[in-house]
Amino acid sequence: MDTIQIGLVFTILGGIIGYATFYMNSKKNTKQETKEETTVITSIGTKLDLISKNVDEIRLDNKDFNKSMHQLGERISAVEQSTKSAHHRIDSLEELHRK
Repeated sequence: MDTIQIGLVFTILGGIIGYATFYMNSKKNTKQETKEETTVITSIGTKLDLISKNVDEIRLDNKDFNKSMHQLGERISAVEQSTKSAHHRIDSLEELHRK
């Protein structure tokens, strides 16, 4: 064999080895990227679940707060009516006392 032919065989063999190495590394990188993406997606999913749970809790707290405010409004109305009635009685007593 000529030196040129031997060089050509080694060049082709080096190219094949280089391509095989590139292909294997690319598959390994793809698997690693897939694992990393899966980890990130799982993390995001977990965080979204927590946010959803917190939003639901806030809604329930808001409903309870609104209910409490409504009850306070009713109680204030009752106190106002009672105060109004008490003022009328006081006014009546003052008129009797003046006479």
